[in-house]
This record gives sequence, structure tokens and C-alpha cells, in this order.
Amino acid sequence: QKERNSIRKAYPNLVEFESKLLFKRFYIPDEMPKNGELVDDIAVNRTLLGNVVRSASRRPFVRSSAEAQKRRQSIRVGIPKALNIWNTAPFWRTYFESLGIQMKNVVFSDDTTEEMWIEGGKYGSIDPCYPSKVAQAHIHNLLYHKHEKAPLNYVFFPCITHVPSALTGVLDVSCCTIVSGTPEVMKASFTKEIDFFAQRGITYLSPSVTFSEPNLLKKQLFEVFAELLEVTEDESDFACDQAWKAMTLFKETMQEKGKAILEELEADDQVGLLMVGRPYHLDPGLNHSVMDEFQVLGYPILSMSSIPTDPAWLERYFKDDLETGRIRGVLDINEVWPENFSANSAMKVWAARFAAHHPNLALLDLSSFKCGHDAPTYGIIDGIVNASGTPYSALHDIDANKPTGSIAIRVKTFAHSLKLHRESLEDVSLKRTELRFTVTKKKVALLQLKQEQIRRRTGQADFDIESEIEAARVELLALRDQLVAKRVHAMPTPEPTAQAEAAQVYDLGKRQQQAGEESGNGLLQLKRRAN
Repeated sequence: QKERNSIRKAYPNLVEFESKLLFKRFYIPDEMPKNGELVDDIAVNRTLLGNVVRSASRRPFVRSSAEAQKRRQSIRVGIPKALNIWNTAPFWRTYFESLGIQMKNVVFSDDTTEEMWIEGGKYGSIDPCYPSKVAQAHIHNLLYHKHEKAPLNYVFFPCITHVPSALTGVLDVSCCTIVSGTPEVMKASFTKEIDFFAQRGITYLSPSVTFSEPNLLKKQLFEVFAELLEVTEDESDFACDQAWKAMTLFKETMQEKGKAILEELEADDQVGLLMVGRPYHLDPGLNHSVMDEFQVLGYPILSMSSIPTDPAWLERYFKDDLETGRIRGVLDINEVWPENFSANSAMKVWAARFAAHHPNLALLDLSSFKCGHDAPTYGIIDGIVNASGTPYSALHDIDANKPTGSIAIRVKTFAHSLKLHRESLEDVSLKRTELRFTVTKKKVALLQLKQEQIRRRTGQADFDIESEIEAARVELLALRDQLVAKRVHAMPTPEPTAQAEAAQVYDLGKRQQQAGEESGNGLLQLKRRAN
């Protein structure tokens, strides 16, 4: 176990990192303006002809009463760790905290476990995909565990119809209808025969919200919490703006870490594993911790959220497709999937396409049993990775049961493919370095020959050529070190040829330089004349 932990520290697992960061308090909201404090706003008016005119203005901020603010400090809100809460959690935590609810009173359920499912998975009457029906176990966890420790006032499980997306040119950013409707199904499951919420004095909230239209989202949240939390529209809107800042910080943090790993993989000719799945596959109870097995084998793990979406940074990977006009943009997937209305499915396809354009990435595709929105992507992703030769493993039809033996076989088989791919990258890098070394060595020799001819013809050395020779020698020595290191890594007994050749070239150049200086026609005379 100690050895596994040391390996895990050396090879990051961003799927695990993201699953923990999502529910932490990593963003401290700004202080809310005081009542009557002037704030910037946009005034909207209509002309006599009915045209809408918007203009900048300043107006006093409206706060709720001191009593309402004090009451909010004691309110506790429970949120189940299920479905699209896995990609919007920072928003909800920051929204509630900005309204004055204490950090400790924003309570999330525990990660999914087999024990949680056995204990709490007994309220449903239908059999959808496991990620949807396990939501009842999370609500059970909130009612029978979190509530028992300290009473909850609300269980908040929104029906999220649209989620944020960085992709361009998509038809829509909608969510799976099963996922969007599950909060209402859970409401029926826990209230139809016995109202488990009313028994405990808890109010269950399942409002419909959309992340594709920020202004509409503000209106939706104010309609829900205006009376329940006694907040003004200004307070709710301010909290919403703060929540978006938290989402931005989360995105920047993940992409910064992902970028660092990708650049390290490229520099070291190593292989990383990109997990593509739906947001809830970050839950270790739903992904069965498969990524951990690859991590301890020495492969860094990246999540889809960790891939940088900066177009300028991405252009180098899609350069050929952009120049030929095959794609309209680095974040566009219309050429492989025009029917891209489902946000999470479209993101899976884009992530697979990115991996296909990145030589240091392999792909692990996770999909849960009965996932209708994932089904259209199977053939698309398979075609992308087959065309690019990207190492690929698919774990589809994941369910509540963890087939340990089957997973172990799949991991071992795919690990062999990853090992072969890593060796191929190292071979290509070694040959590329050898070629650069040979070219640079030839360049030094030709420059030295040219310098010797000039010295014989004019009786003195050329200062510019001598500078080129010195720069080429430095480059040659650097390449020599790289070559030796790569050969040491590739074989037990490295060949000393490259090091010896570089040393010979360097020594020859030094001897020629010394000869020129002794004759009085060397580089020093040129420098003195220049001065």
C-alpha cells in the first residue's frame, strides 16, 4: 500500500482531484453591497415606437431586513451528490454562501458506495440507469445521516435542463431528459406513500433551472428563494454573479493543472490517460475507481474538464484541419456529429477528438448501462480513435455491481497497449533527436570549413560565422545530453557514440580557435577592431 501511495503522488489523477475540488470551498464570495449603496446597472426603456433602449445607470442596492439576514445564518441546505450536481456544485455552494448561509450549513451527501445503495436504494418503482436511480440513496443519506447529525431545512435537487459548454456551433446544450426529470421522480418516491420530508420538517426543492441563459437563471432562482430565504432580487442576482465567478475559477484551476500535465507528457515522451464520461462518472462509486488502477501503473489521469479550451492554445493540435477547412473551429464538432444537441455527449465526442490529435494521450471511455444519450456516441468515438490510432478502451454498461475480475483483465490488457504506445513515442523521439544531432553536427563541420576557407583567403576569421559556430556547438552539446539520456532510458547499456562524436567536434573547434588566436588573426582581433 505504501508503494501504491508513492506512485499515486508521482502520477496525478485529475479525475480524483476534480471529484474532491467540486465540493470544497475554494472561492470566497465578495462582500455583498450594503443597503442603499450605489451599484452599476443597465436601465431598459422603450421608445414611442417600441424599440428597446439600454443605457448604463447607477442605483441603490436593495438588501433584505437584518432579521432575515440573521435567520439565513442558521438555515441548512442538503444537496445530493448526483447527476449534474457533479458539474455545477461550485455554483450552488457559492450561491447559498453569498446569501449568508454558513459554509458548514451547505451539506452534500457522501460519495456513492455499495453500502449506501443497499441501504437507500429502496424507494423507486422504475428501473432507469444506475446514476439516476442511485439518487434515491443520496437523498436517503441526507435524510437518515446528515439530517440526524444536524437538522436540515431544505433538500435542494434542481431539475437542470441545460448545462454550461465551451463548444461552439452546437445545436443545443440540453441535458438528458432522464437526468433532468430525476429530481421530480425522487420527490414522488419520497412523498407518494409516506412524506419522509414532512416527517422531518424538511422542504424539498426541485426547481427547473437552465445554465445556458444566465439572466433567466437569475430569474428562476429568485422565484424559488425570494420567500423561502427572504432575499431581495438584488441579493439573489449578486449571489448568482458570485456563483458564476466560482465556476470560472474552478474551470481555470482544472485547465491549468491539465495543461501542465499535457506539456510534461510531451516533454518526457510519456502517455497520459484521458477519461471521457458524463459528469457523474467523477463519482468513485460510479466509475468503480478504474482510474486508480492505471494511476498506480504510472499513467497520469486527466478529466475532460482539465483539457484547456483556449482556442489559441488548441490551434497547434488542429492546425492541419483548420488550414484545410475541414473544421470551422477548434471547439466545433459538426464535421463528426452534426446532431450535437446533448451537451455532455457532445463534450465526450470533442474530448475524444482532442485525444486523437494529441500523440501522448490514450482514451478511456466510460458509459453507464441504459445510457441512451451515450449510445449515439459509441460509433462516432470508435471511428475517431480508429482513424488516428489512439489507444482506446471502452467500459460501457457500467452498473451498480463492480466486476472486479473483469475490470482487472481489462486494465491489464489495456496497460499492455499503453506500454507499446509509450515505447513507440520514445522510439520516435529518439530518432528525431538523432536526426537533429546529425544535422547540427554537420552544420558545425560546414561552418568550420567555411571559416577555414575565409581565414586562408583573407588572413582573418569572420566574427559572425564564429558566433554561429559557438551557438551550434552549444546546441550540439545539449542534443548530446538529450540523446544520451534517451538512449539510457531505451536500453540498459547506452551507446557512447553520440557523446564521443560531440566531444570530438567540440575539441576540434577549440583547437582551430586556438590556432587562429596564436597566429594573430583570430576572433579577438576582430572584436578589438569592432570596439
